[in-house]
Amino acid sequence: MPSKEPDPSRRSPRPSWVTNRWAPSAGYRAALRGDGDTEKVCLSECGKERDEGEAFCASEFAVNGIVYNLESLGNGVQWITLLVGSDGLYKMSRLYVTPDAAFFRVHVLVVDTLNCSKPCPDFKLGSRYIVMGRIHHKRRQVPAELLPALRGRLRPGDGWVGSGSGYVRRFNRKRDLRVRAARSQCP
Repeated sequence: MPSKEPDPSRRSPRPSWVTNRWAPSAGYRAALRGDGDTEKVCLSECGKERDEGEAFCASEFAVNGIVYNLESLGNGVQWITLLVGSDGLYKMSRLYVTPDAAFFRVHVLVVDTLNCSKPCPDFKLGSRYIVMGRIHHKRRQVPAELLPALRGRLRPGDGWVGSGSGYVRRFNRKRDLRVRAARSQCP
């Protein structure tokens, strides 16, 4: 009688920093299995245009702000500080904001789960972005391999964006209007 071992190609390993509520995208699983060229997967998954309304409703915070500080904490992990005006706080929930003169500072941990050669999402200093994602809290576990890199930076109330679970796009008026319109669409 043949053994009933599961087929390893059918399982999709999950990165340790992905919690049980954040499922990796199909492109990520394909890259791990070796189905096709990983650069093609990276380009298609990273460049995929998500609907602003759908992303707004699924996210815990939504802001638009200028990248003030950008630190690489390791392979695929970035610590971003955004300067956000009062009109750029679309959805705050329990997002921790620090007043800074005419702006607010918002800290966001960006984790690239696609492991591409070019970071996804790719932030540039001084550029303005619309960012939506989850909010870190004490019950959400941070993987052990990220703890040394974070060195106590991540606090409850800071943002958390994964390449498959968040929304990051360059700011333009059209996207801004669609995000503002999405406020009335969510229950």
